[in-house]
Amino acid sequence: MDVSQQLPLFRFVHCIPGRYSSLPYLVSISGRLETSVQHVIEELRSLPLDPESIALLHSIHEKPTVGHMGRGYVILSPASEEGSPPKVLAEAYQYYPDLRRPLCFVYSGMGSQWATMGAELLRLPIFAAAIERCRQVLEPRGVDLMRILTDPEPSIFDNILHSFVGIAAVQIGLTDVLRELGLKPDYIIVSENNCAYADECFTLEETILAYSRGLVSVETPFVRGAMAAVRDLCPPDVAIACHSSDSCTISGPAESLRAFVSDLRARGIFAKEVPCSNIAYHSQYIAAAGPALLQHLSAIITEPKRRSERWLSTSVPQDNWSKPAAIFSSAEYHTNNLLRPVLFEETARLLPRDAMLVEIAPHGLLQAILRRSMPSTCINIPLTRRAHSEPITFLLEAIGKIYIGGHQPRLAVLYPAVEFPVSTGTPLLSHLMEWMHDEAFSQIHAIRIWSYERKFIISLHDEDYQYLVDRRIYGVPCFSAAGLLLLVWETYAMAHAKRRDEFAVEFHRVKLAGDEPQVHEDRPLRLYVAIQRGCGYFEIVISFWIVFPVLLSTPICLSLDSNHGPAFDSEPVLV
Repeated sequence: MDVSQQLPLFRFVHCIPGRYSSLPYLVSISGRLETSVQHVIEELRSLPLDPESIALLHSIHEKPTVGHMGRGYVILSPASEEGSPPKVLAEAYQYYPDLRRPLCFVYSGMGSQWATMGAELLRLPIFAAAIERCRQVLEPRGVDLMRILTDPEPSIFDNILHSFVGIAAVQIGLTDVLRELGLKPDYIIVSENNCAYADECFTLEETILAYSRGLVSVETPFVRGAMAAVRDLCPPDVAIACHSSDSCTISGPAESLRAFVSDLRARGIFAKEVPCSNIAYHSQYIAAAGPALLQHLSAIITEPKRRSERWLSTSVPQDNWSKPAAIFSSAEYHTNNLLRPVLFEETARLLPRDAMLVEIAPHGLLQAILRRSMPSTCINIPLTRRAHSEPITFLLEAIGKIYIGGHQPRLAVLYPAVEFPVSTGTPLLSHLMEWMHDEAFSQIHAIRIWSYERKFIISLHDEDYQYLVDRRIYGVPCFSAAGLLLLVWETYAMAHAKRRDEFAVEFHRVKLAGDEPQVHEDRPLRLYVAIQRGCGYFEIVISFWIVFPVLLSTPICLSLDSNHGPAFDSEPVLV
């Protein structure tokens, strides 16, 4: 244990009104062992909450620490009484194998909407700022976004336009939160509109205005339809809208579909209708909406951007990804997405087996499907849950799990800024460090020195070596053989606590193997001088790095004899 843990600690907490954030405090922690993380969590939960101490911990954990094999997090809420320990809302820690899991953003769609789905999330300043920008875009068009996100009446989603707008707005807000945290996805899948936003192909304005899908759905007369998640064969007039390894979402005429769902339930087979406002999306029954949707989207997407490789399409088969229609996030691409089945299973197979799938939606609609479809080695993390009692805490837990998976969220952006250096009364962090003394190691009482060694880095950009620019052989700057011997002389003198001009040496039978070493403009020359103690044999090795860390070494010279003595009266002889 660190000695500092045995000393009395100064733990005064400033009584400053309003010093706490309105949000619970998420703290990420790493240590050499899981017990180290547990120790820090126990300390934090036993002391009064200090925002400046939390800010220091946030700053420390913005970057990974090499050798820390334990990771965890704790969520703390300030105590009602000043000076009392905080309330612990959640905590977790586990072994970390020092492997960053690939991060995949999964955007689910229709069916994830629910009443008041954005009310609590508006406490997050980043989320609230994104929603305000969306509101300003929609208000001139007669769409009341705040009512859609906060109205407690479920009937508000009887209008399909409200479903499209509400889901998109929440996904934009959550994406902005992750973006501010510095979390960048390696893969993006499923709901194509918000995939375009995460891939930076759509601006916020373009993403929220893509509610044209809902507008066209309202304005176009369709066959009264329905959608459901099932696990059996479909009637001939019911289409498969999306399928996974052991279930699928079907779409078709309401009467046929609901009769089929009732039949499946009677036979003990899973079947559940998906809220879709009586519109059979991703099927032939909404083909009439295609031209109008294309017209609306063409007015919004005036300059389509190229999709990146991390955006895996679920509306175009993989064989067609290289074709022009699939390369750009265009109006044609997104119209095709609404009319075609969702190729979820085919795309999910392309994800790594150790991926961390973060579902971004008002509700973790795809969690059951992800658990069944993806390998058990994957980790599935929803950011939200329908009607959860503490949506903010649920979201912070999800961010903590992402940290445990090897990513480094910048947690400080969630809270009021703390100015560094912190106040003098801020508790120290040194006592949080633990030392492991489970093993006893033998002590080394003496070390015999067998050689003198020294490393030199020669760069043309270093003022001491700029003269080499004018010392060229065949147009290339070179370090002279005499200069190499001076480095050996200097090293030998330093080993005897002398300056070079106080120490006489003689070089005998010096051999230069190869040409004088070249000094390049774009990389330094690295020299390694080694002198054997006693006999005086020495060598200089040239070492330099290329694109990959492969060390190339070339011996330069070797002496069979050397001599040293007191300060000399005459110049040394170099032979």
